[in-house]
Amino acid sequence: MRIDHHAFQRATRVAGFGFLVQLGIGLTILIFSLVGGETVPQDTAFLFGSIWILLGLPVWLGLIILFNQHKLEQLEALEEDELAATRGGDAESVFAADEEIRVAARRLRLMHNWLMPILSLLITLGLGGSAWLMLRHLGRVANDQAEFLITPHVGWAVAIALAFSAVSFIVSRFVAGMAKQPAWQNLRGGAAYMVGNSLVTLAIAVGIGFRFFKNDEIIVAIAYAIPIFLIVVAAEILLNFILNLYRPRVADETTRPAFDSKLLSLFAAPDNLVRSINEAINYQFGFDITSSWGYQLLLRSFAWLLGLGVAALVVLNMIVIVEPHQQAVKLSRGEMVGSVHGSGVMLKLPWPFQSAEIYDVTSVRALPLTGRQVTSTGADAVQLWTDDLGRKFDAPLDPFLVRASAVDLDEFSALREQNVEIGEEQEAQLTRDFSLLDAEIVLQYRIKEDGGLLDYLRFSDLQAGRRQRLTMRQAALKSIALREIALELSGVQLDQVLGADRSVVAERLRSEIQAAFDAQKAGIDLVAVNLPLMRPAGEASAGFEELSVSNQARDQFIANARQEVVAGLAQLIGDPDRVEQIAAEIDRYNEMRHTRRQEKGEADPALVAQRVRIEQLLAETGGLANEEIVQAERDRWVSLMEARTQASRLRGQLASYRAAPNLYQERETMLVYGNALGELYKYVIGIDPARVDFDIELRELNPMFNFADALDAEERGSGQ
Repeated sequence: MRIDHHAFQRATRVAGFGFLVQLGIGLTILIFSLVGGETVPQDTAFLFGSIWILLGLPVWLGLIILFNQHKLEQLEALEEDELAATRGGDAESVFAADEEIRVAARRLRLMHNWLMPILSLLITLGLGGSAWLMLRHLGRVANDQAEFLITPHVGWAVAIALAFSAVSFIVSRFVAGMAKQPAWQNLRGGAAYMVGNSLVTLAIAVGIGFRFFKNDEIIVAIAYAIPIFLIVVAAEILLNFILNLYRPRVADETTRPAFDSKLLSLFAAPDNLVRSINEAINYQFGFDITSSWGYQLLLRSFAWLLGLGVAALVVLNMIVIVEPHQQAVKLSRGEMVGSVHGSGVMLKLPWPFQSAEIYDVTSVRALPLTGRQVTSTGADAVQLWTDDLGRKFDAPLDPFLVRASAVDLDEFSALREQNVEIGEEQEAQLTRDFSLLDAEIVLQYRIKEDGGLLDYLRFSDLQAGRRQRLTMRQAALKSIALREIALELSGVQLDQVLGADRSVVAERLRSEIQAAFDAQKAGIDLVAVNLPLMRPAGEASAGFEELSVSNQARDQFIANARQEVVAGLAQLIGDPDRVEQIAAEIDRYNEMRHTRRQEKGEADPALVAQRVRIEQLLAETGGLANEEIVQAERDRWVSLMEARTQASRLRGQLASYRAAPNLYQERETMLVYGNALGELYKYVIGIDPARVDFDIELRELNPMFNFADALDAEERGSGQ
């Protein structure tokens, strides 16, 4: 092809045509993204695509300026040749004026050296900044601070996207074909960017097409892919810019702008890609294998083999195997078709017309309602109330409200027996106050049999929000369960939850939650409500440990006291089983004695009969009380017999006393002296007693003056 100003003028026109196509596609998609709804909603994916397309306008504008300058440079060279011809071949004058008259050529070099690199950097900044803004907006969408908008006009959106994708690909192929000519090589940058338009709009069309099947995840994923695509292209342009700085220059070689993407050029000219693959295969085998009959046969049969593979995939996609522990449903455009299919072979239409969802209906699923405990070993595996739960759970535990610990009824009775006044307000306050409880609660459930799968699927969606660990169905189940748990625990005392009644509380929670699930037709069979951790909330747990120790010490003290009482009563009464009976009889005797003693005295027959009955009961049990009674009766009889003996002896000596009283007294006195002074030395002093003084120091007991020892039992008895 002849390279002259006409060639570059045609390239300028093609670049202008590409600029107009780029502008038309970009503005159309931008307008559709801004007013594509029923009122004035937007379409996020179309907006992202329009940003990519409009950022390609500087590429075509740069190519227009560059090729126009090439045309001016060619015209300048033509004028120079004509001027040289008129001067008659004066070489010295021609060379002297060469640098002065080639202004267009100097401007062309400046454009290649400065304008194209600066334009490439501006495009890189635009692509990178736009990608950052897109990702920032998608981050706000993920945090529910913004909304991902999708146009309701799905048909128009798909038609526009596919049409512009086809137009962009055709234009890119046309421009890429022109770029094969050496004079038009710089058109490759425009062709590469134009095929990028085709890829972006085709991806948007595919994502919106899935909306016919009520699947929005694909278009959201494509919206995330667009800024990533912009970052990749910007990185390639920046890399090309850096490499151009160090790439050696070859004379008369057309400089390739940095925005000329080699990656996108492969899509603009796929025949070059196939040719490169063929050359790579030939290089690996060491000879021209692509010209062999086997390779040619493979190429001729490739379409049939591809069709056979697609047909096999379609047939396999129509067959679904449901295992014995599973159930399946068919979905068409997001809606269930037919009834639930049990185990066996299920036939359906190929995707995307129908799809199958298989569910395991026998396995038990776990749903944590609170923070989940981090797996721990060693000392951390022991659960203590004083532990810091912040490092043991993946999320803070929200406390539950329970009724405060109430005073036992036995303690109320004891206080009333002690005449301690307890007002109604105080009693109500004891049972009305609430306490906070930290709890780890895990639900274990499975899908109900006999139609439970349909209720389970219709209850809520299985999709999960962005940055959410739970699906919408799990979140709904969690909300219902937490509501029932809060209501149930608000009527349970703290001692019941922390004590031995935890299993009873767990069963009551299971019943209430199951009833709530059945009312909402959740299709859930609640297996168990597990309570791995129950403790007082916050720092109050340390005080509860002290209270528990005090309660145990109190219970131990009471148990020891009761043991002592039982042991003492068993020793005193003899038969512990008859203690209450004997105590009741004694209370009755005391009551009768108090009421009848003033009227009839101690000799009341009823009082005597009651006392005899008590003594008979004590005699039957054979305890210490009975021994004391027997001992008292024996001592009473001994005392009575001794008194009777002394009375008989005195009655016999009465005649002697009456006959000679003085002699009787002297004889009795001598008997006392004989008994007391029989073994002592006696001194007879023949002096008048009036003349004798006795001085005695009682430093030790002198038996002479201990008359008590001299009296025998009879004399002491007679002295009484």
